Amino acid sequence: MPPNIKDLFFTETTHVDEVNCRATMSRQWLLENRNGVGRHPISVDNHLDFYICASEAFPHIVKDINAAIKSIDLICWGFDPGMEVTDRNAKDWPRSTTYGDLLRERASSGVTVRLLVWFADGWFGPIGRVASNLYGHPKWGRANKSDPNYARAKFCEDWWDDAMAGRIPNLHVRYRSADAGAITASLKGETPGFTDIEVLGLIRVATHHQKPILIDVELREEAVGYVMGLNSTTDYWDTPAHLYNDERRGHQREGGADKRNSGLGLKPFRDYAIRVKGKALHCLNRNFVTAWDKAKRNWDPVPESSKVSAIQGETGKKNSNTSRAKLVKDMLDETFKGPIVKLGRGDSQPGRLQSTREAITPDAFRLLPSGTTRQMAQIVRTQPEESDKTIQEAYWLATSQARNYLYIENQYFQYTPWAEHLKAMRKRYVKRMRECGWGTNVPDLYVFIVIPEAERHGMVPRTYDTVAELGQAQTMKNYDEAVRQQREWSLGFFNQWIATPFKKLMSLGRLIPSIDEITKADIVDSAARAPVSEAELDDMGIKVLIAKLYTQDSHSNRCREIYIHSKLMIIDDVFLTLGSANMNVRSMVVDSEINISCVNAEFARGARERVWGNLAGEEWDGGDGNPLSIQKTHEGWVKKMKENAKFVDKQNGRIQDFIVTYSDQRGGTGVTGVRVAQAPAAATYNEALA
Repeated sequence: MPPNIKDLFFTETTHVDEVNCRATMSRQWLLENRNGVGRHPISVDNHLDFYICASEAFPHIVKDINAAIKSIDLICWGFDPGMEVTDRNAKDWPRSTTYGDLLRERASSGVTVRLLVWFADGWFGPIGRVASNLYGHPKWGRANKSDPNYARAKFCEDWWDDAMAGRIPNLHVRYRSADAGAITASLKGETPGFTDIEVLGLIRVATHHQKPILIDVELREEAVGYVMGLNSTTDYWDTPAHLYNDERRGHQREGGADKRNSGLGLKPFRDYAIRVKGKALHCLNRNFVTAWDKAKRNWDPVPESSKVSAIQGETGKKNSNTSRAKLVKDMLDETFKGPIVKLGRGDSQPGRLQSTREAITPDAFRLLPSGTTRQMAQIVRTQPEESDKTIQEAYWLATSQARNYLYIENQYFQYTPWAEHLKAMRKRYVKRMRECGWGTNVPDLYVFIVIPEAERHGMVPRTYDTVAELGQAQTMKNYDEAVRQQREWSLGFFNQWIATPFKKLMSLGRLIPSIDEITKADIVDSAARAPVSEAELDDMGIKVLIAKLYTQDSHSNRCREIYIHSKLMIIDDVFLTLGSANMNVRSMVVDSEINISCVNAEFARGARERVWGNLAGEEWDGGDGNPLSIQKTHEGWVKKMKENAKFVDKQNGRIQDFIVTYSDQRGGTGVTGVRVAQAPAAATYNEALA
């Protein structure tokens, strides 16, 4: 069940000045009720760097990996050994250093490399593996010499063979699959109105979707980490320029095909990453070691055998940074309290890695160079195995505090309970403000939503329900028309009292529903929700725009969509959260996810200016962020989006920047009728907050 907002607020006593009858309070942005060692501590000693797209993020990741002394820990939804991670300088593979070669070299030099990936095993494994998240893995078959992609496929195949056979010294690969029992418990109260097949899909085809990186976590000052939405597969690479057909992105055979532009290379892709230094690394460390120790070891035939303070690899080969040996040992001796923990080569008991790192406290990461800017941060997760839904709670709490603007850029905007929550919070705020004498002058809240067209037909109904809840049903014209017709039909006397009950009665005698019933089921469910008008939103003071992103060929007027893989939210130039979590029930409740939430005006504003300036042009980057600037920016976006949409539809002019009015011309789920996490109808949520 979505969180009760009242449980998220941290209450304390404040004093009212007897002279001026005023009190000073601050808004709560982070989960203070979840704050604590071993839980989700809030730390102020952090330095964060914000990167747009893989072309900005991966050069820093590579630099940090190359500087590693002790360990490199990676959690991936998917891993592609053939992905090029340094600056790409050619149109054909390999365009630069591959991820597989980078990790092989670092492991062979004596650094312990641990790679934890998601792998769908069990009876439903073949369904999960449709994602092809482990490029070249033997479970996907062997490379074919007649394949034009043979050299790349063979490279990846050989890398996986070596990794899983233990032929790369100091490289350890493990995998984890989802815990159906834990997910079933996590879903309790979250799926009213969902179909049986939707619930079955959530439970049996759940994923581990986190993508953090940790480097030299044992070494305090050397330690660095990353929280991101970026996957470690080649088709997630792009630049902020989002060129129409950038050959450096790769060919269609290397990743996700663009069905609308089959003659072009891989899609333009958008995503982000945050580099982390400081005390937040403590939580990233805890997240990794607990997952690693529980992970299956089928792919890790040579267990680790090393001392906590050693810089010498398992094979006896010395690290290339031996001149720093004494410095490293001194750091380790100071970091770890108590005796050195030894690992036996044959050890297979859970908790082993955790035992070597349990003495690393948050204070161990406190040392930042003087003059370094610091940001307050909190690591939040979705982790059904640990009953952790703090990402969902973070979205609920931060949304309740929005007063000026709220920006969401997300791959899946399919979480109707969040839209209901936004409106409920806004209603309560406006009501209280008017009671205090503001009348109709309560400042508006400007909502910017940037999303792609729904990836599959099965996602259309849920996307529609979410955008419709924010008064944007018309952006999905054909589906909306079918919903309106269904509402009119259902309200008719004959259909309401005779035809509909008769159909339901007849369906009870059949095991298999008719094709007509299957294809219209999503429409019927959406029509059961009350329509939301723009006037209702105006009364709440909510101004909503929904955009998608397009890029254009420099030599013609042809356009193609930029696929948004982002998971970013920024509010009021104060709060920012970024990570792996999408705006859907999967990410909030089912799949393992990890985000970082940050409260810092300079950091949030800087990210907002960079993101908006890149998408809409510097003229519409929000300026200084005051209410008037945000209002003008919102109006400027709407105008530019509409103008660009005309050129995208007719391909008879030049678009400016990337923002285009959101639209999706598809109808329902199609003949299969398989909905992907259909949104439940709103119930008594608003009443509970009255």
